Amino acid sequence: MDKIDTNILQALKKNARASLKDISMQINLSIPSTSERLRKLEQSGIIRGYTVLLDNQKLEKSFTCLCMIALMEDSFCLQKKFRQFILQSPEIVECHCVTGECEYVLKVVTNSIKTLEALLLSFRTDYGIVKSHTYAVLSTVKDYP
Repeated sequence: MDKIDTNILQALKKNARASLKDISMQINLSIPSTSERLRKLEQSGIIRGYTVLLDNQKLEKSFTCLCMIALMEDSFCLQKKFRQFILQSPEIVECHCVTGECEYVLKVVTNSIKTLEALLLSFRTDYGIVKSHTYAVLSTVKDYP
């Protein structure tokens, strides 16, 4: 990967729907060369896919929080069950396995504290959660990408 590839990625981060022509103009490269480089970035797995960023406020999902979760120790079965639940829960938009006091950090986006409460209750009763800390997001200074 070189500077041109980096420039292609930067252009796509700004607008993943940019046309090949627009990208090639931004990076000062021919359309066929840009297309070939883009294909190689996709095939190598550097570009894993294209997505859309949603405005949660407009979708009436205005409550965002971070949950730090500690599971029962030595319970592989519960870990597996918990991870499957995470993958199926649309309110959980990110899940990171971390070091420290807790095993997981979750980013939860939902429409109310009530739905968050139901989610946390489910954690405690069904998935062996022994400790959780939840932090409400007041504002976001920087968001991905």
